[in-house]
Amino acid sequence: MKKTFLALLMTALIASVVPGAETHAKVPLAPSNGSHVSGFVEITQLPQGGSDVSVVVTKGLTPGQVYASFYYESSDCTEPADLLGTFVGRPSRGGQIQGKIDDDLDEVGSVSVRIGPGYGTLLGCATVH
Repeated sequence: MKKTFLALLMTALIASVVPGAETHAKVPLAPSNGSHVSGFVEITQLPQGGSDVSVVVTKGLTPGQVYASFYYESSDCTEPADLLGTFVGRPSRGGQIQGKIDDDLDEVGSVSVRIGPGYGTLLGCATVH
């Protein structure tokens, strides 16, 4: 009984000292290499692991051009990189991509928009951590 009480007390103390894990981030997409790309990235930690990522570009894209979005452990959109996906610029000069990744929110350092469909010129970078 005494051991059970002590174990419960220790669990409560640890839970009160360690803050809850971050579950959502919304960060601005900053232009790079002279582009005029702007927008934001939203990442939501999923309860079963992994994250849901949405990249919304509000301006600066060329309609009909293919773009690629990557996510990184680094905070400055430098390799190694994992592809989130590709999308096409809309007539409104914006674009969007959304997808699920295996990495948890605390493992994502940054998210980029590049000229696609491959690992082209960096147009925008959102620093997450």
